[in-house]
Amino acid sequence: MNPFSNYALYYDLLYSDKDYNAESIYIDGLLKKYAPAAKNLLSLGCGTGKHEVILARNGFSVTGIDRSG
Repeated sequence: MNPFSNYALYYDLLYSDKDYNAESIYIDGLLKKYAPAAKNLLSLGCGTGKHEVILARNGFSVTGIDRSG
């Protein structure tokens, strides 16, 4: 039995107060500062992918993987 099999179902509920947009803006700023040529992102442990969706909308090509899926 996968211990993460039900976690994805509750992830968004557990983090409903999380400001994904503000965190994504912060991540975008760090990338522009420290890796300005970055276009492709690999996100390990991306949860339900909310950060990744926002970063993709901001022009990044994003691949996310999470074991709880």
